[in-house]
Amino acid sequence: MKELYYYLIGLIEPWTVDDVQFQVKSQQVDIWVSYKSSTCLCDGCKEPCPIYDHVNERTWRHLDSCGYKTFVHAKIPRIKCSLHGIHQIDVPWAQAHSRFTLMFQQLAIDILNQCTISGAAKILRIS
Repeated sequence: MKELYYYLIGLIEPWTVDDVQFQVKSQQVDIWVSYKSSTCLCDGCKEPCPIYDHVNERTWRHLDSCGYKTFVHAKIPRIKCSLHGIHQIDVPWAQAHSRFTLMFQQLAIDILNQCTISGAAKILRIS
């Protein structure tokens, strides 16, 4: 199951899926991912930098899984760059500060191009 969601989310190494939980009653899938390296390239200078710490867990809405709302959870690493200081790394599944994965955002845009905002919100089950 972890390998399936690794590909469905669009993860790349060193990101891994740590856990997948199905909540049948609430019709929800929760996926926990983590970064499995002690270094990361700085987005600014592209130099390898050590992981400094991790931010509090964040959650992103992902594409539904067989009708179940699906959420990705992760504690994003922050790196310590000698040139750019301490900053959070980018994740491969979402834009900075977004609460939705890139795949979910694209689906939302596609639906909005075909119907009203209220119709899209109903289809996507968001407010």
